[in-house]
Amino acid sequence: MISKKVLRGVIHCHSRYSYDSVIPVASYLRLATTHSLDFIILTDHETLDGSLRLREAAARYMPSLQVPIAAEYCTDHGDIIAAFLTEDIPVPEYELFVCRARAQNALLLLPHPYDGHHVPERLAAECDVIEVFNSRSTDEQNRLAVQLASEYRKPVYAASDAHLSRSLPRVILEVENLGDLRNSLLAGKIGWLGVSKTPKWEAVASQMIKAWIRRDAKIPMRLAAHGLYQLAKRCSRLRATTRRA
Repeated sequence: MISKKVLRGVIHCHSRYSYDSVIPVASYLRLATTHSLDFIILTDHETLDGSLRLREAAARYMPSLQVPIAAEYCTDHGDIIAAFLTEDIPVPEYELFVCRARAQNALLLLPHPYDGHHVPERLAAECDVIEVFNSRSTDEQNRLAVQLASEYRKPVYAASDAHLSRSLPRVILEVENLGDLRNSLLAGKIGWLGVSKTPKWEAVASQMIKAWIRRDAKIPMRLAAHGLYQLAKRCSRLRATTRRA
């Protein structure tokens, strides 16, 4: 069999095993079939269950699909993705988390560096690959992520960060095949097909899912307060523009 020169796949997406997503594992098999994917790195929040279930389903129906065990973890320094894991890392302390991940020879990825990270530079120095386009991040956040990766000379990737099935194909990666997926992500050229941004209502929807699953009434209250604040800002700008006219 002739080896593929490019591996096609997706990194950083969620399933119903995350507390803010409802995507069934079956949707990932359909995505892989429709877009001829070679790998999927499913990164549910704080749990390996999604990637484990996807790997089991792929072994049954799509044995050629590579599914590294992975998750997106919230540390006291912000979110980090650990891929190619052998076991869970349920520790919030950043230094201990990194130590345990390295003990498993895990690949560390920095998602959306300028959304939810207080000191992204510290994480950038430690992580292996940096996310420079996130469909849910602002253009400015993505621009800063590009600068960060350039400064630390790290490989880069793009991600849909999908929480709803309709966003799964927003970012499809093409990775130079260097023999195995882990090494390809570390040392191969990574590009992506046409990307698209996630509409804001999807981000709100994922937060409402989180509120429902966690029975947290504070989340919709914060969303409502933020919406009113943004509306007030737009009204203020409109009044200023009218006065100048």
